Amino acid sequence: MIQTESKEFAIFGGTFDPIHLGHLHLIKEISSRFDNVLVIPTGTPWLKEHKPIASAQQRFQMADLAVTSMGLAGKVEVLPIEVNRAGNSYAIDTVEELREKYPNTNFTLVLGTDAAKNLPNWHKSADLLKLVKVLVINRPGNQSSDYEEINIKALDISSTKVRISIANRENVSNLLPAKVVTFIREFGLYGSR
Repeated sequence: MIQTESKEFAIFGGTFDPIHLGHLHLIKEISSRFDNVLVIPTGTPWLKEHKPIASAQQRFQMADLAVTSMGLAGKVEVLPIEVNRAGNSYAIDTVEELREKYPNTNFTLVLGTDAAKNLPNWHKSADLLKLVKVLVINRPGNQSSDYEEINIKALDISSTKVRISIANRENVSNLLPAKVVTFIREFGLYGSR
């Protein structure tokens, strides 16, 4: 029997309300370290204090528009796994589904420092950690985590900052891909009307 080499996939999940150039910068950096990056917008984020403003489907569409604009087709893929799932979005369910879809693949969950600190509170986190490696994007000045880390100079952009700028009718072309700006205006998201 011929042994095939396993692939290395990164899982980059998030609420993406909305996805912005800071996310895309991280995705591009991550893509150079893995065979493939799977961008997975959260369906119903059960650990978030506030519900997303855009619907799960809208957040998926914005992520897909943004990633398509990067020109990394075949290397970075946006998946609707959690968006299509009813109920709360649990990483363990997503990883189990990905393992079925992509056999002979090693998965690395890529997290920011805040998400990594909260990982022990995730649903079935001990089981999850048996299925994936964890890679933490450490920002300068943050405390180190208990997981493997990479230093990527993150852009100073947050989805909260973007939403506030849109609500204040400020120009966000330096924060979002053009197609995402158009989508937000078309659907009147974040007070854009």
